[in-house]
Amino acid sequence: MFKHTRYLKNAQHYDIVIVGGGPAGLTMLSALKNNPKISNKLTYKLIESNNLSKDIKNYTDLSNEQFTNRLISITPKNIEFLTSKLKLPLNFDKISKFSGISVFNGTSDFDKARIDIDTESYMCEIMNIVNANYQNDQSNNILEMTKVKEIQFKDNYPVLKLTNDSDVSAKLVIGCDGYNSCIKKLINNGQGNGWSYNSFGVVGNLNYKYPITSASKGWQIFLNTGPLAHLPLNNKDRGSMVWSCNKAMFELFTKKCKNGQVLGRLINCAYVLDKPDYEYYLNKVFDLYASESVDSDLESKIIKEMDKRVDMVAEKLARINTSNSQDNMLYMEENYPPLLDFVDVKTVGGFPLKVFHADEYSKDRLVLIGDACHNTHPLAGQGLNMGIEDIKELTKQLEIALDHGIDIGNNELVLKKYHQNRVLENSMMLIGTDFLHKLFSINHPVINNVTNVGMNIFNSLTTVKDWLSFRVSGKN
Repeated sequence: MFKHTRYLKNAQHYDIVIVGGGPAGLTMLSALKNNPKISNKLTYKLIESNNLSKDIKNYTDLSNEQFTNRLISITPKNIEFLTSKLKLPLNFDKISKFSGISVFNGTSDFDKARIDIDTESYMCEIMNIVNANYQNDQSNNILEMTKVKEIQFKDNYPVLKLTNDSDVSAKLVIGCDGYNSCIKKLINNGQGNGWSYNSFGVVGNLNYKYPITSASKGWQIFLNTGPLAHLPLNNKDRGSMVWSCNKAMFELFTKKCKNGQVLGRLINCAYVLDKPDYEYYLNKVFDLYASESVDSDLESKIIKEMDKRVDMVAEKLARINTSNSQDNMLYMEENYPPLLDFVDVKTVGGFPLKVFHADEYSKDRLVLIGDACHNTHPLAGQGLNMGIEDIKELTKQLEIALDHGIDIGNNELVLKKYHQNRVLENSMMLIGTDFLHKLFSINHPVINNVTNVGMNIFNSLTTVKDWLSFRVSGKN
């Protein structure tokens, strides 16, 4: 257990202190609790600055038909880990499984190339995971509405000075406190490689024009301003979006456009229309909201114009690619995302996009997991999956240390092994998503056409697509 010293006599002592009560921090806490080798030998506490109890109460007051706008994609392997290994009581009435994802190239002027990937994933609200962890008999292990003011090392042990005027000391502090982690700053001065994309991710919940009748799947189109993901929310008539875009579009969608039908129709245009047509309507929407005074009649007119154009192009696409009217009806449903009626503007929000990878995940008595040590573009939907894999590996190394009587805070013998076993896989994901983002952001006709050809070739390579499917699904 913890070594008591005269320098630490006024501190509350734990073997492990977790800083940060988001999905990664709370899942780390559940991983400790549900591992008998760890929970029977070690004491632990999680420190969170927000009012988790209030946030969870607000979330659980919602019906199963009401969704928050912060969703993440989870692989089947990690869903199994959360429910079977950690025994989290996730609400599956609010989790949507989808099979397959179709990716379009919207950067070329005409004839969008497309890749169809046979994969499985689950869309889940972040608060669903937070709530499940909290309900997993964890409230006694959480100190909420408390921030870390300062961290000092006394007698080689970290002492956390908290805003509630108490001190907490630990053998090991796990930083799960995101990009601006206070723990990261103490590890190699928080150094790493990364940059801002000077763009934003806009999220929001979607309402379909018609309920879907086929199996749910995911959709993504790469535009020069960034990828637009269109993902199922309830396997019936609701979806969610993550639209990566520049600052002007971010302000348009989050601050100026208050009509969800306009935004919904613009998303329809992005998928169905060719690039020049889509950009024409995007510019019209910019003009519509150029001033604070919005002409409601003009809003209605633009909505009707976009509907008419999308319907006309959809009919043409179905007629060209099918042989009878029965197939015409099914073509758009099978080959394009469900057409939207509106975006719920109350759920529209955004966040800045960046990539970052810490040079070091650990030092003696300090270690990072999840967004505290790596941040990725959301286009691959792997952010939390990477964090869960970090949790599995760190838990494994802590268990090995206890089996062999090794100090769990020892960097050379314990924490560095976690870093070594995770850094390559995390690097590959970060490099891959960064490359794709930059490739499709190039607004040059030659590059865009070459990308189109490359996607068509890739779509014909079954073996390569099968490998990618295994990677995206989190399979070994």
